[in-house]
Amino acid sequence: MTFFEAFNKIKKNHSTNDLVIFEIIFYLSKKVKDKVSYITNRNKQIDFKFKDLSSRCDEYFISNKPLGSITKNTRFLGLDIDVFENILVPRNDTEFVCEIAKEKINEKFKNKNIEIVDLCSGTGNIGLFLKKEFKEAKVTCLDINPVSIKNIKHNANKNKISVNTIEGDYFETLINNKLKFDVIAMNPPYVAKHELDDTMKNYELEISFINSKKPNDFYYNIISKRKNVIKNINDYLMIFEISSTQKSNLEKWLIKNNINFEFYKDLSKKYRVLIISND
Repeated sequence: MTFFEAFNKIKKNHSTNDLVIFEIIFYLSKKVKDKVSYITNRNKQIDFKFKDLSSRCDEYFISNKPLGSITKNTRFLGLDIDVFENILVPRNDTEFVCEIAKEKINEKFKNKNIEIVDLCSGTGNIGLFLKKEFKEAKVTCLDINPVSIKNIKHNANKNKISVNTIEGDYFETLINNKLKFDVIAMNPPYVAKHELDDTMKNYELEISFINSKKPNDFYYNIISKRKNVIKNINDYLMIFEISSTQKSNLEKWLIKNNINFEFYKDLSKKYRVLIISND
């Protein structure tokens, strides 16, 4: 069977996203790794078993397994991100968070040499993106999972980006080591237990989505202790990914504690980003 025949057979069976089929072919093949090499080799015999292609496409189109969990790789805002076993696959929602972070950091700090920390880093996608955009910044990625730290170092090397890494329990590690930053970015495990869908439950560790009976506790704890890890309380940014269902309670708490904040909606008009700035 040729690459062209294999692609068409899968396409006929699923009649859906061509890009997903291509990505799985690129993952399975040793010689076809992009569209150009596919075109060159489309009439040549596949170098993998068709049943492997079929089963992985079934995982995505029928079982809703995340593509990054199948291919162990994803593209994220120009970065080539490998995903190690049981590490959260970066989502499109987080790309929006990063775009807002880029905009707000540019507005506030312009060309200043700043220090940024990415908490609960996972694959390192947020920290690596911010380092790519702000080359003069010093960026640190922190995660409690030692596998995550290996994943971050791997992706940093793969994308030729230099970041610091720390293995530790998010905020307390910074406080205990007296580390301070201008910008704190974070995509915490914030999903409420009742919001976990089958994809989250079946294919990724629950701790990647929720690590508390009260998901907002991550935000309350970090924001309330911000003075311990901010270099200048009059000139800082904190950037969080949130669930739209958390917005109301977060807003009440922020107003009650007289904290300066902004919420941003994503392209689907759902609240996705929380920005905390100067006291």
